[in-house]
Amino acid sequence: MLSSGPLSRRSSFRTSRIGLPLLVLAAGLLCTALAVVQIKSSVDRAEGLRFEALASERTDVVSDRLDTYIALLRGTAGLFASAGGHVRSDQFAAYIDRLRLPELYAGIQGIGFIRAIPAARRDEILAEIRADGLPDFAIKPDGERDFYTAINFLEPRDARSVAGSGFDMYTQKVRAMAMDHARDTGLRAISGKVILGLNPADQEAGFLIFLPVYDRPLGRIPATVEERRAYLRGWVFSPFRASTLFVRAVEQRARMPELDITVYDGNAISEETVLYRPSTNQPHNDKSFSTVRKMSVGDHDWTVVLTSTDAFLPDANRIFIPIVAAGGLLATVILFGAALTQVRATASAETAREQLSEMNASLEGRVEERTAQLESARGALETLNRNLEQIVDTRTADLKAANDEIQRFAYIVSHDLRSPLVNVMGFTSELQVARETISKFYNNVVATLPERATPDVKQAIEEELPEAIDFIRSSTAKMDRLINAILRLSREGGRVLTPEPLDMKRLFEGIGESLAHQLAEAGAKLNIEDVPNLVGDRLAIEQIFTNLLENAVKYLAPGRPGQIRVQGWQEGSTVFYDVEDNGRGIDPRDHARVFDLFRRAGAQDRPGEGIGLAHVRALVRRLGGTITLNSAANEGSTFRVSLPGVMTRTEEGDEG
Repeated sequence: MLSSGPLSRRSSFRTSRIGLPLLVLAAGLLCTALAVVQIKSSVDRAEGLRFEALASERTDVVSDRLDTYIALLRGTAGLFASAGGHVRSDQFAAYIDRLRLPELYAGIQGIGFIRAIPAARRDEILAEIRADGLPDFAIKPDGERDFYTAINFLEPRDARSVAGSGFDMYTQKVRAMAMDHARDTGLRAISGKVILGLNPADQEAGFLIFLPVYDRPLGRIPATVEERRAYLRGWVFSPFRASTLFVRAVEQRARMPELDITVYDGNAISEETVLYRPSTNQPHNDKSFSTVRKMSVGDHDWTVVLTSTDAFLPDANRIFIPIVAAGGLLATVILFGAALTQVRATASAETAREQLSEMNASLEGRVEERTAQLESARGALETLNRNLEQIVDTRTADLKAANDEIQRFAYIVSHDLRSPLVNVMGFTSELQVARETISKFYNNVVATLPERATPDVKQAIEEELPEAIDFIRSSTAKMDRLINAILRLSREGGRVLTPEPLDMKRLFEGIGESLAHQLAEAGAKLNIEDVPNLVGDRLAIEQIFTNLLENAVKYLAPGRPGQIRVQGWQEGSTVFYDVEDNGRGIDPRDHARVFDLFRRAGAQDRPGEGIGLAHVRALVRRLGGTITLNSAANEGSTFRVSLPGVMTRTEEGDEG
């Protein structure tokens, strides 16, 4: 019978103990992989959100630029309306010259007027145009048609506008469809994709915007389609070369565009519908983002494809992915080595028990050596942690400095805007005094020379001038309120928050008393339940809940009794307050935008500048809390504010 010796016992011991280091190795690798995946997922999500925000900003720039150009066309149509429909070529050129299109409105090719010419009046209208300083004016192309159009004016004048004089756009189907739509609706119409330029070497994809001009009554838009067709005098229009518009509106906003933008006419994506594509595409990242957006430009649809380029910088937190991976692998290797060393040390100890006299000194030396290795590894980990903390502190300091700079910029811009605004208000008052003087003079003319008084002058004095002055006053008043709101936001960001104990129910009741008149007018009831008290800055908290309660009263739903309820509770060191109403509610798609500065949701039938909720969110964040919205259209809204139960005193400019 064979007996097991020291060698067989040692082999059995090693086999049974090797599983522990392998388990440590597997657990370390698994934890490292999970941490890397989690951080990478978070960074990818942040980059995706930033890409979506950038894409929205780019499409908003194009939409805003087109709204500005349409406003210019409306002003030009107003020129024809004020002149009784007839504007001379020199008057039109002087008007467009004052607009300073190349200097102030980059991207627009020009503004023109197309004369509508029924076949029966062709000779009469051509004679009228030629008598206006255009002796060689002719319709191009020539030929027999029931209805003609001709470009009468196109400013600023250059080789292209001279070549296009007299061109009949109605001979081309895409242009004619947009012109018919504008004529019959009385509104602006945007054409589909067209090729601009009569010279083949100068041809390029683009589109046109048309706005109808009517002869009467008094330049106003006739009520019916039949009247609009009968009184049509022509169209003011503007041609746009897609490359010029999009390069100046989007790509030149940065030296290295972060996005490539391709625009297709309509809803189909094909080579035939390409309206604009960058002449030299930026190189794309290995991992690029792409999105397809639909834009409604008037009654016309565009499809916009946006793709990130190499200029779209990765999220700064991506640097932590290799750091975490390296740190995790290092820690895993160290722990695996320690576990393996421990197994070996234990095996050596087992051997030492068998050969105590020979191995005792060697065993102690090994233990000391391995302990030193562990201490070295621990020091490396501590150094790595300190570096990570330093990176986080640096990022936090950068964000605080950027926030302070934004507040100073808002204050400077708002302060500088006030001076020209005061001048506008002053000159508006002078215009009012001048109108009254003109009105007295006109009344004297009516009394002494009634044959010299005309209805047009009376209408200008009694209707158009007061309407224009009232419009200027309302616009300047709105701008004054916006400037005051921006100043208030910038000053609030630098105010020192002073915590004090607050009786929140009494605070809510005080706000309710200040809103008693509005509640009575709306037939609404405010119910304040028992709410927890807190220690916080009184002024900031009063501003938060005054804004929320005023909004609840302002946006109650007509047709049902208004019910507004305030309730609250406490969970640990955090207090929660709900401001709930049964008003007209907010569509879920607008939940995020209502907290943005100058952005409002739903029907714009209530006064406001879109600053209140942005101010509320900024104050809540300064106090170290959060605000959320739960709402649906026609089902009321609930704003939930969470705040620390006890706020510590803050230094000037701190965020909480």
